[in-house]
Amino acid sequence: MNRWIMAGCGIALATSAVAAQAAVLVVRSSGPSAKAFPAGRALPENQAITLRGNDVVILLDSRGTRTLRGPGSYSTSASAGGSTSAMSALSGQSNARRSRVGAVRGGPTGATSGRNVWQADIGRSGNVCVANPADVGLYRAESSVAKRVTVKEIGSDRFATVDFAAGQKNAAWPATLPVAAGSRYEVKGGASGAVTLSARPIAPVPAGLEGLAQSLIRNDCQAQLDVLIDTFAGPSAS
Repeated sequence: MNRWIMAGCGIALATSAVAAQAAVLVVRSSGPSAKAFPAGRALPENQAITLRGNDVVILLDSRGTRTLRGPGSYSTSASAGGSTSAMSALSGQSNARRSRVGAVRGGPTGATSGRNVWQADIGRSGNVCVANPADVGLYRAESSVAKRVTVKEIGSDRFATVDFAAGQKNAAWPATLPVAAGSRYEVKGGASGAVTLSARPIAPVPAGLEGLAQSLIRNDCQAQLDVLIDTFAGPSAS
Protein backbone atom coordinates (compact mmCIF):
# COMPACT_ATOMS: atom_id res chain seq x y z
CA MET A 1 0.00 0.00 0.00
CA ASN A 2 1.21 3.53 -0.78
CA ARG A 3 2.96 4.88 2.31
CA TRP A 4 1.13 8.21 2.02
CA ILE A 5 -2.16 6.32 2.34
CA MET A 6 -0.93 4.16 5.22
CA ALA A 7 0.45 7.14 7.14
CA GLY A 8 -2.63 9.23 6.51
CA CYS A 9 -5.35 6.72 7.42
CA GLY A 10 -5.01 7.08 11.19
CA ILE A 11 -4.81 10.86 10.96
CA ALA A 12 -7.88 11.01 8.73
CA LEU A 13 -9.99 8.89 11.08
CA ALA A 14 -9.07 10.97 14.12
CA THR A 15 -9.60 14.21 12.26
CA SER A 16 -13.00 13.13 10.94
CA ALA A 17 -14.18 12.33 14.45
CA VAL A 18 -13.09 15.71 15.76
CA ALA A 19 -14.50 17.62 12.80
CA ALA A 20 -17.85 15.89 13.14
CA GLN A 21 -18.14 17.03 16.76
CA ALA A 22 -16.60 20.49 16.50
CA ALA A 23 -18.90 23.38 15.71
CA VAL A 24 -16.18 25.96 16.37
CA LEU A 25 -12.42 25.42 16.57
CA VAL A 26 -9.79 27.53 18.31
CA VAL A 27 -6.95 28.01 15.83
CA ARG A 28 -4.83 30.60 17.65
CA SER A 29 -4.73 32.26 21.06
CA SER A 30 -2.54 34.52 23.14
CA GLY A 31 -2.76 36.46 26.37
CA PRO A 32 -3.65 35.54 29.98
CA SER A 33 -6.37 33.06 28.92
CA ALA A 34 -4.37 31.27 26.22
CA LYS A 35 -4.02 28.09 28.29
CA ALA A 36 -7.79 27.83 28.53
CA PHE A 37 -8.16 28.14 24.75
CA PRO A 38 -5.29 26.18 23.16
CA ALA A 39 -5.13 25.80 19.39
CA GLY A 40 -7.12 22.74 18.38
CA ARG A 41 -9.71 22.97 21.16
CA ALA A 42 -13.25 22.34 19.89
CA LEU A 43 -16.01 24.50 21.34
CA PRO A 44 -19.77 23.91 21.10
CA GLU A 45 -22.01 26.41 19.38
CA ASN A 46 -23.64 29.09 21.50
CA GLN A 47 -21.08 28.76 24.26
CA ALA A 48 -20.29 31.99 26.07
CA ILE A 49 -16.62 32.71 26.64
CA THR A 50 -15.12 35.52 28.70
CA LEU A 51 -11.76 37.03 27.80
CA ARG A 52 -9.45 39.15 29.91
CA GLY A 53 -7.45 42.17 28.90
CA ASN A 54 -4.82 41.46 26.21
CA ASP A 55 -6.48 38.16 25.29
CA VAL A 56 -6.74 37.35 21.58
CA VAL A 57 -8.57 34.21 20.44
CA ILE A 58 -9.16 33.27 16.79
CA LEU A 59 -12.08 30.93 16.13
CA LEU A 60 -12.79 29.02 12.94
CA ASP A 61 -16.04 27.51 11.70
CA SER A 62 -17.43 26.55 8.28
CA ARG A 63 -17.71 30.21 7.27
CA GLY A 64 -14.18 31.30 8.15
CA THR A 65 -12.35 32.82 11.10
CA ARG A 66 -13.28 35.42 13.67
CA THR A 67 -10.91 37.23 16.02
CA LEU A 68 -12.03 37.95 19.59
CA ARG A 69 -10.13 40.51 21.66
CA GLY A 70 -10.49 40.92 25.40
CA PRO A 71 -11.68 42.09 27.73
CA GLY A 72 -15.25 41.03 26.97
CA SER A 73 -17.78 38.23 26.74
CA TYR A 74 -18.66 36.58 23.43
CA SER A 75 -20.69 33.75 21.96
CA THR A 76 -18.89 31.12 19.91
CA SER A 77 -21.79 31.15 17.44
CA ALA A 78 -21.38 34.82 16.59
CA SER A 79 -19.25 34.02 13.53
CA ALA A 80 -22.32 32.46 11.94
CA GLY A 81 -24.14 35.77 11.88
CA GLY A 82 -22.78 37.69 8.96
CA SER A 83 -19.13 36.70 8.97
CA THR A 84 -17.89 36.60 5.40
CA SER A 85 -14.90 34.51 4.39
CA ALA A 86 -12.55 35.37 1.56
CA MET A 87 -14.14 32.70 -0.62
CA SER A 88 -17.74 33.66 0.07
CA ALA A 89 -17.02 37.11 -1.27
CA LEU A 90 -15.77 35.58 -4.51
CA SER A 91 -18.13 32.65 -5.00
CA GLY A 92 -21.80 31.77 -4.84
CA GLN A 93 -21.04 28.18 -3.87
CA SER A 94 -22.53 26.56 -0.78
CA ASN A 95 -20.62 26.80 2.49
CA ALA A 96 -19.70 23.09 2.41
CA ARG A 97 -18.39 23.22 -1.14
CA ARG A 98 -16.61 26.50 -0.50
CA SER A 99 -14.89 25.00 2.55
CA ARG A 100 -13.54 22.07 0.57
CA VAL A 101 -12.41 24.02 -2.49
CA GLY A 102 -11.50 27.29 -0.86
CA ALA A 103 -9.24 25.81 1.77
CA VAL A 104 -7.15 24.27 -0.99
CA ARG A 105 -7.31 26.91 -3.68
CA GLY A 106 -8.24 30.20 -2.01
CA GLY A 107 -5.89 33.18 -2.14
CA PRO A 108 -4.79 34.80 1.15
CA THR A 109 -5.40 38.53 1.39
CA GLY A 110 -3.17 39.56 4.31
CA ALA A 111 0.35 38.79 5.55
CA THR A 112 0.53 35.55 3.56
CA SER A 113 -0.83 37.05 0.34
CA GLY A 114 0.37 35.32 -2.80
CA ARG A 115 0.41 31.71 -1.62
CA ASN A 116 -1.89 28.80 -0.90
CA VAL A 117 -2.01 26.33 1.95
CA TRP A 118 -0.09 23.58 0.10
CA GLN A 119 3.02 25.67 -0.57
CA ALA A 120 6.08 25.25 1.64
CA ASP A 121 7.63 28.51 2.85
CA ILE A 122 11.34 28.27 2.01
CA GLY A 123 12.12 31.02 4.52
CA ARG A 124 10.79 29.10 7.51
CA SER A 125 11.84 25.75 8.96
CA GLY A 126 9.11 23.42 10.15
CA ASN A 127 6.66 20.72 9.17
CA VAL A 128 4.90 20.69 5.80
CA CYS A 129 1.55 18.91 5.68
CA VAL A 130 1.07 17.08 2.39
CA ALA A 131 -2.20 15.66 1.09
CA ASN A 132 -1.14 15.08 -2.52
CA PRO A 133 2.60 15.26 -3.29
CA ALA A 134 1.78 16.55 -6.77
CA ASP A 135 0.17 19.66 -5.25
CA VAL A 136 3.15 20.70 -3.12
CA GLY A 137 4.77 23.98 -4.11
CA LEU A 138 7.46 26.34 -2.88
CA TYR A 139 6.90 29.92 -1.75
CA ARG A 140 9.31 32.76 -1.05
CA ALA A 141 8.29 36.06 0.52
CA GLU A 142 11.21 38.04 -0.94
CA SER A 143 11.02 37.96 -4.71
CA SER A 144 12.85 41.08 -5.86
CA VAL A 145 15.77 39.20 -7.43
CA ALA A 146 16.18 35.93 -9.32
CA LYS A 147 17.35 33.01 -7.18
CA ARG A 148 18.36 29.40 -7.61
CA VAL A 149 17.16 27.27 -4.70
CA THR A 150 18.55 23.84 -3.86
CA VAL A 151 16.31 21.19 -2.28
CA LYS A 152 18.21 18.24 -0.75
CA GLU A 153 16.70 15.15 0.87
CA ILE A 154 18.37 14.80 4.26
CA GLY A 155 19.94 11.38 4.75
CA SER A 156 20.53 10.76 1.06
CA ASP A 157 22.52 12.28 -1.77
CA ARG A 158 19.39 13.22 -3.75
CA PHE A 159 18.85 16.88 -4.56
CA ALA A 160 17.26 19.16 -7.14
CA THR A 161 17.33 22.84 -8.02
CA VAL A 162 14.50 25.31 -8.58
CA ASP A 163 14.94 28.62 -10.38
CA PHE A 164 12.88 31.63 -9.31
CA ALA A 165 12.75 34.54 -11.72
CA ALA A 166 12.79 38.11 -10.42
CA GLY A 167 9.31 38.89 -9.13
CA GLN A 168 8.33 35.21 -8.89
CA LYS A 169 7.09 34.06 -5.46
CA ASN A 170 5.71 30.60 -6.24
CA ALA A 171 7.22 27.55 -7.90
CA ALA A 172 6.43 23.86 -8.15
CA TRP A 173 8.25 21.37 -5.97
CA PRO A 174 10.99 19.79 -8.16
CA ALA A 175 9.53 16.84 -10.06
CA THR A 176 12.87 14.99 -9.95
CA LEU A 177 12.71 14.86 -6.14
CA PRO A 178 9.14 13.84 -5.23
CA VAL A 179 8.01 14.56 -1.68
CA ALA A 180 8.12 11.38 0.42
CA ALA A 181 6.15 10.81 3.62
CA GLY A 182 8.33 11.27 6.69
CA SER A 183 11.29 12.64 4.75
CA ARG A 184 13.17 15.81 5.69
CA TYR A 185 14.58 18.33 3.24
CA GLU A 186 17.19 21.04 3.48
CA VAL A 187 16.40 24.05 1.33
CA LYS A 188 19.17 26.53 0.52
CA GLY A 189 19.05 29.75 -1.43
CA GLY A 190 16.16 31.53 0.26
CA ALA A 191 16.41 34.86 2.05
CA SER A 192 16.71 33.11 5.43
CA GLY A 193 19.59 30.85 4.39
CA ALA A 194 19.21 27.10 4.94
CA VAL A 195 15.90 25.82 6.33
CA THR A 196 14.67 22.31 7.12
CA LEU A 197 11.25 21.06 6.00
CA SER A 198 9.68 17.83 7.28
CA ALA A 199 6.92 16.19 5.22
CA ARG A 200 3.84 15.15 7.23
CA PRO A 201 1.06 13.27 5.41
CA ILE A 202 -2.63 14.08 5.72
CA ALA A 203 -4.85 11.93 3.53
CA PRO A 204 -7.56 12.26 2.52
CA VAL A 205 -8.05 16.01 2.87
CA PRO A 206 -10.74 16.67 5.51
CA ALA A 207 -14.01 17.89 3.97
CA GLY A 208 -14.36 21.09 6.02
CA LEU A 209 -12.27 23.99 7.21
CA GLU A 210 -12.39 22.72 10.79
CA GLY A 211 -11.02 19.32 9.81
CA LEU A 212 -8.22 20.79 7.73
CA ALA A 213 -7.28 23.22 10.48
CA GLN A 214 -7.25 20.41 13.05
CA SER A 215 -4.93 18.37 10.82
CA LEU A 216 -2.53 21.30 10.46
CA ILE A 217 -2.57 21.93 14.21
CA ARG A 218 -2.09 18.26 15.10
CA ASN A 219 0.89 17.96 12.75
CA ASP A 220 2.38 21.30 13.84
CA CYS A 221 2.25 22.72 10.30
CA GLN A 222 2.26 26.29 11.60
CA ALA A 223 3.18 28.10 8.40
CA GLN A 224 0.27 26.48 6.56
CA LEU A 225 -2.10 27.15 9.44
CA ASP A 226 -1.18 30.84 9.15
CA VAL A 227 -2.15 30.74 5.47
CA LEU A 228 -5.46 29.05 6.24
CA ILE A 229 -6.32 31.59 8.94
CA ASP A 230 -5.40 34.52 6.72
CA THR A 231 -7.30 33.15 3.72
CA PHE A 232 -10.57 32.92 5.63
CA ALA A 233 -10.15 35.93 7.91
CA GLY A 234 -13.44 37.45 9.03
CA PRO A 235 -14.29 40.44 11.21
CA SER A 236 -12.80 41.09 14.63
CA ALA A 237 -14.76 41.55 17.83
CA SER A 238 -13.49 43.58 20.75
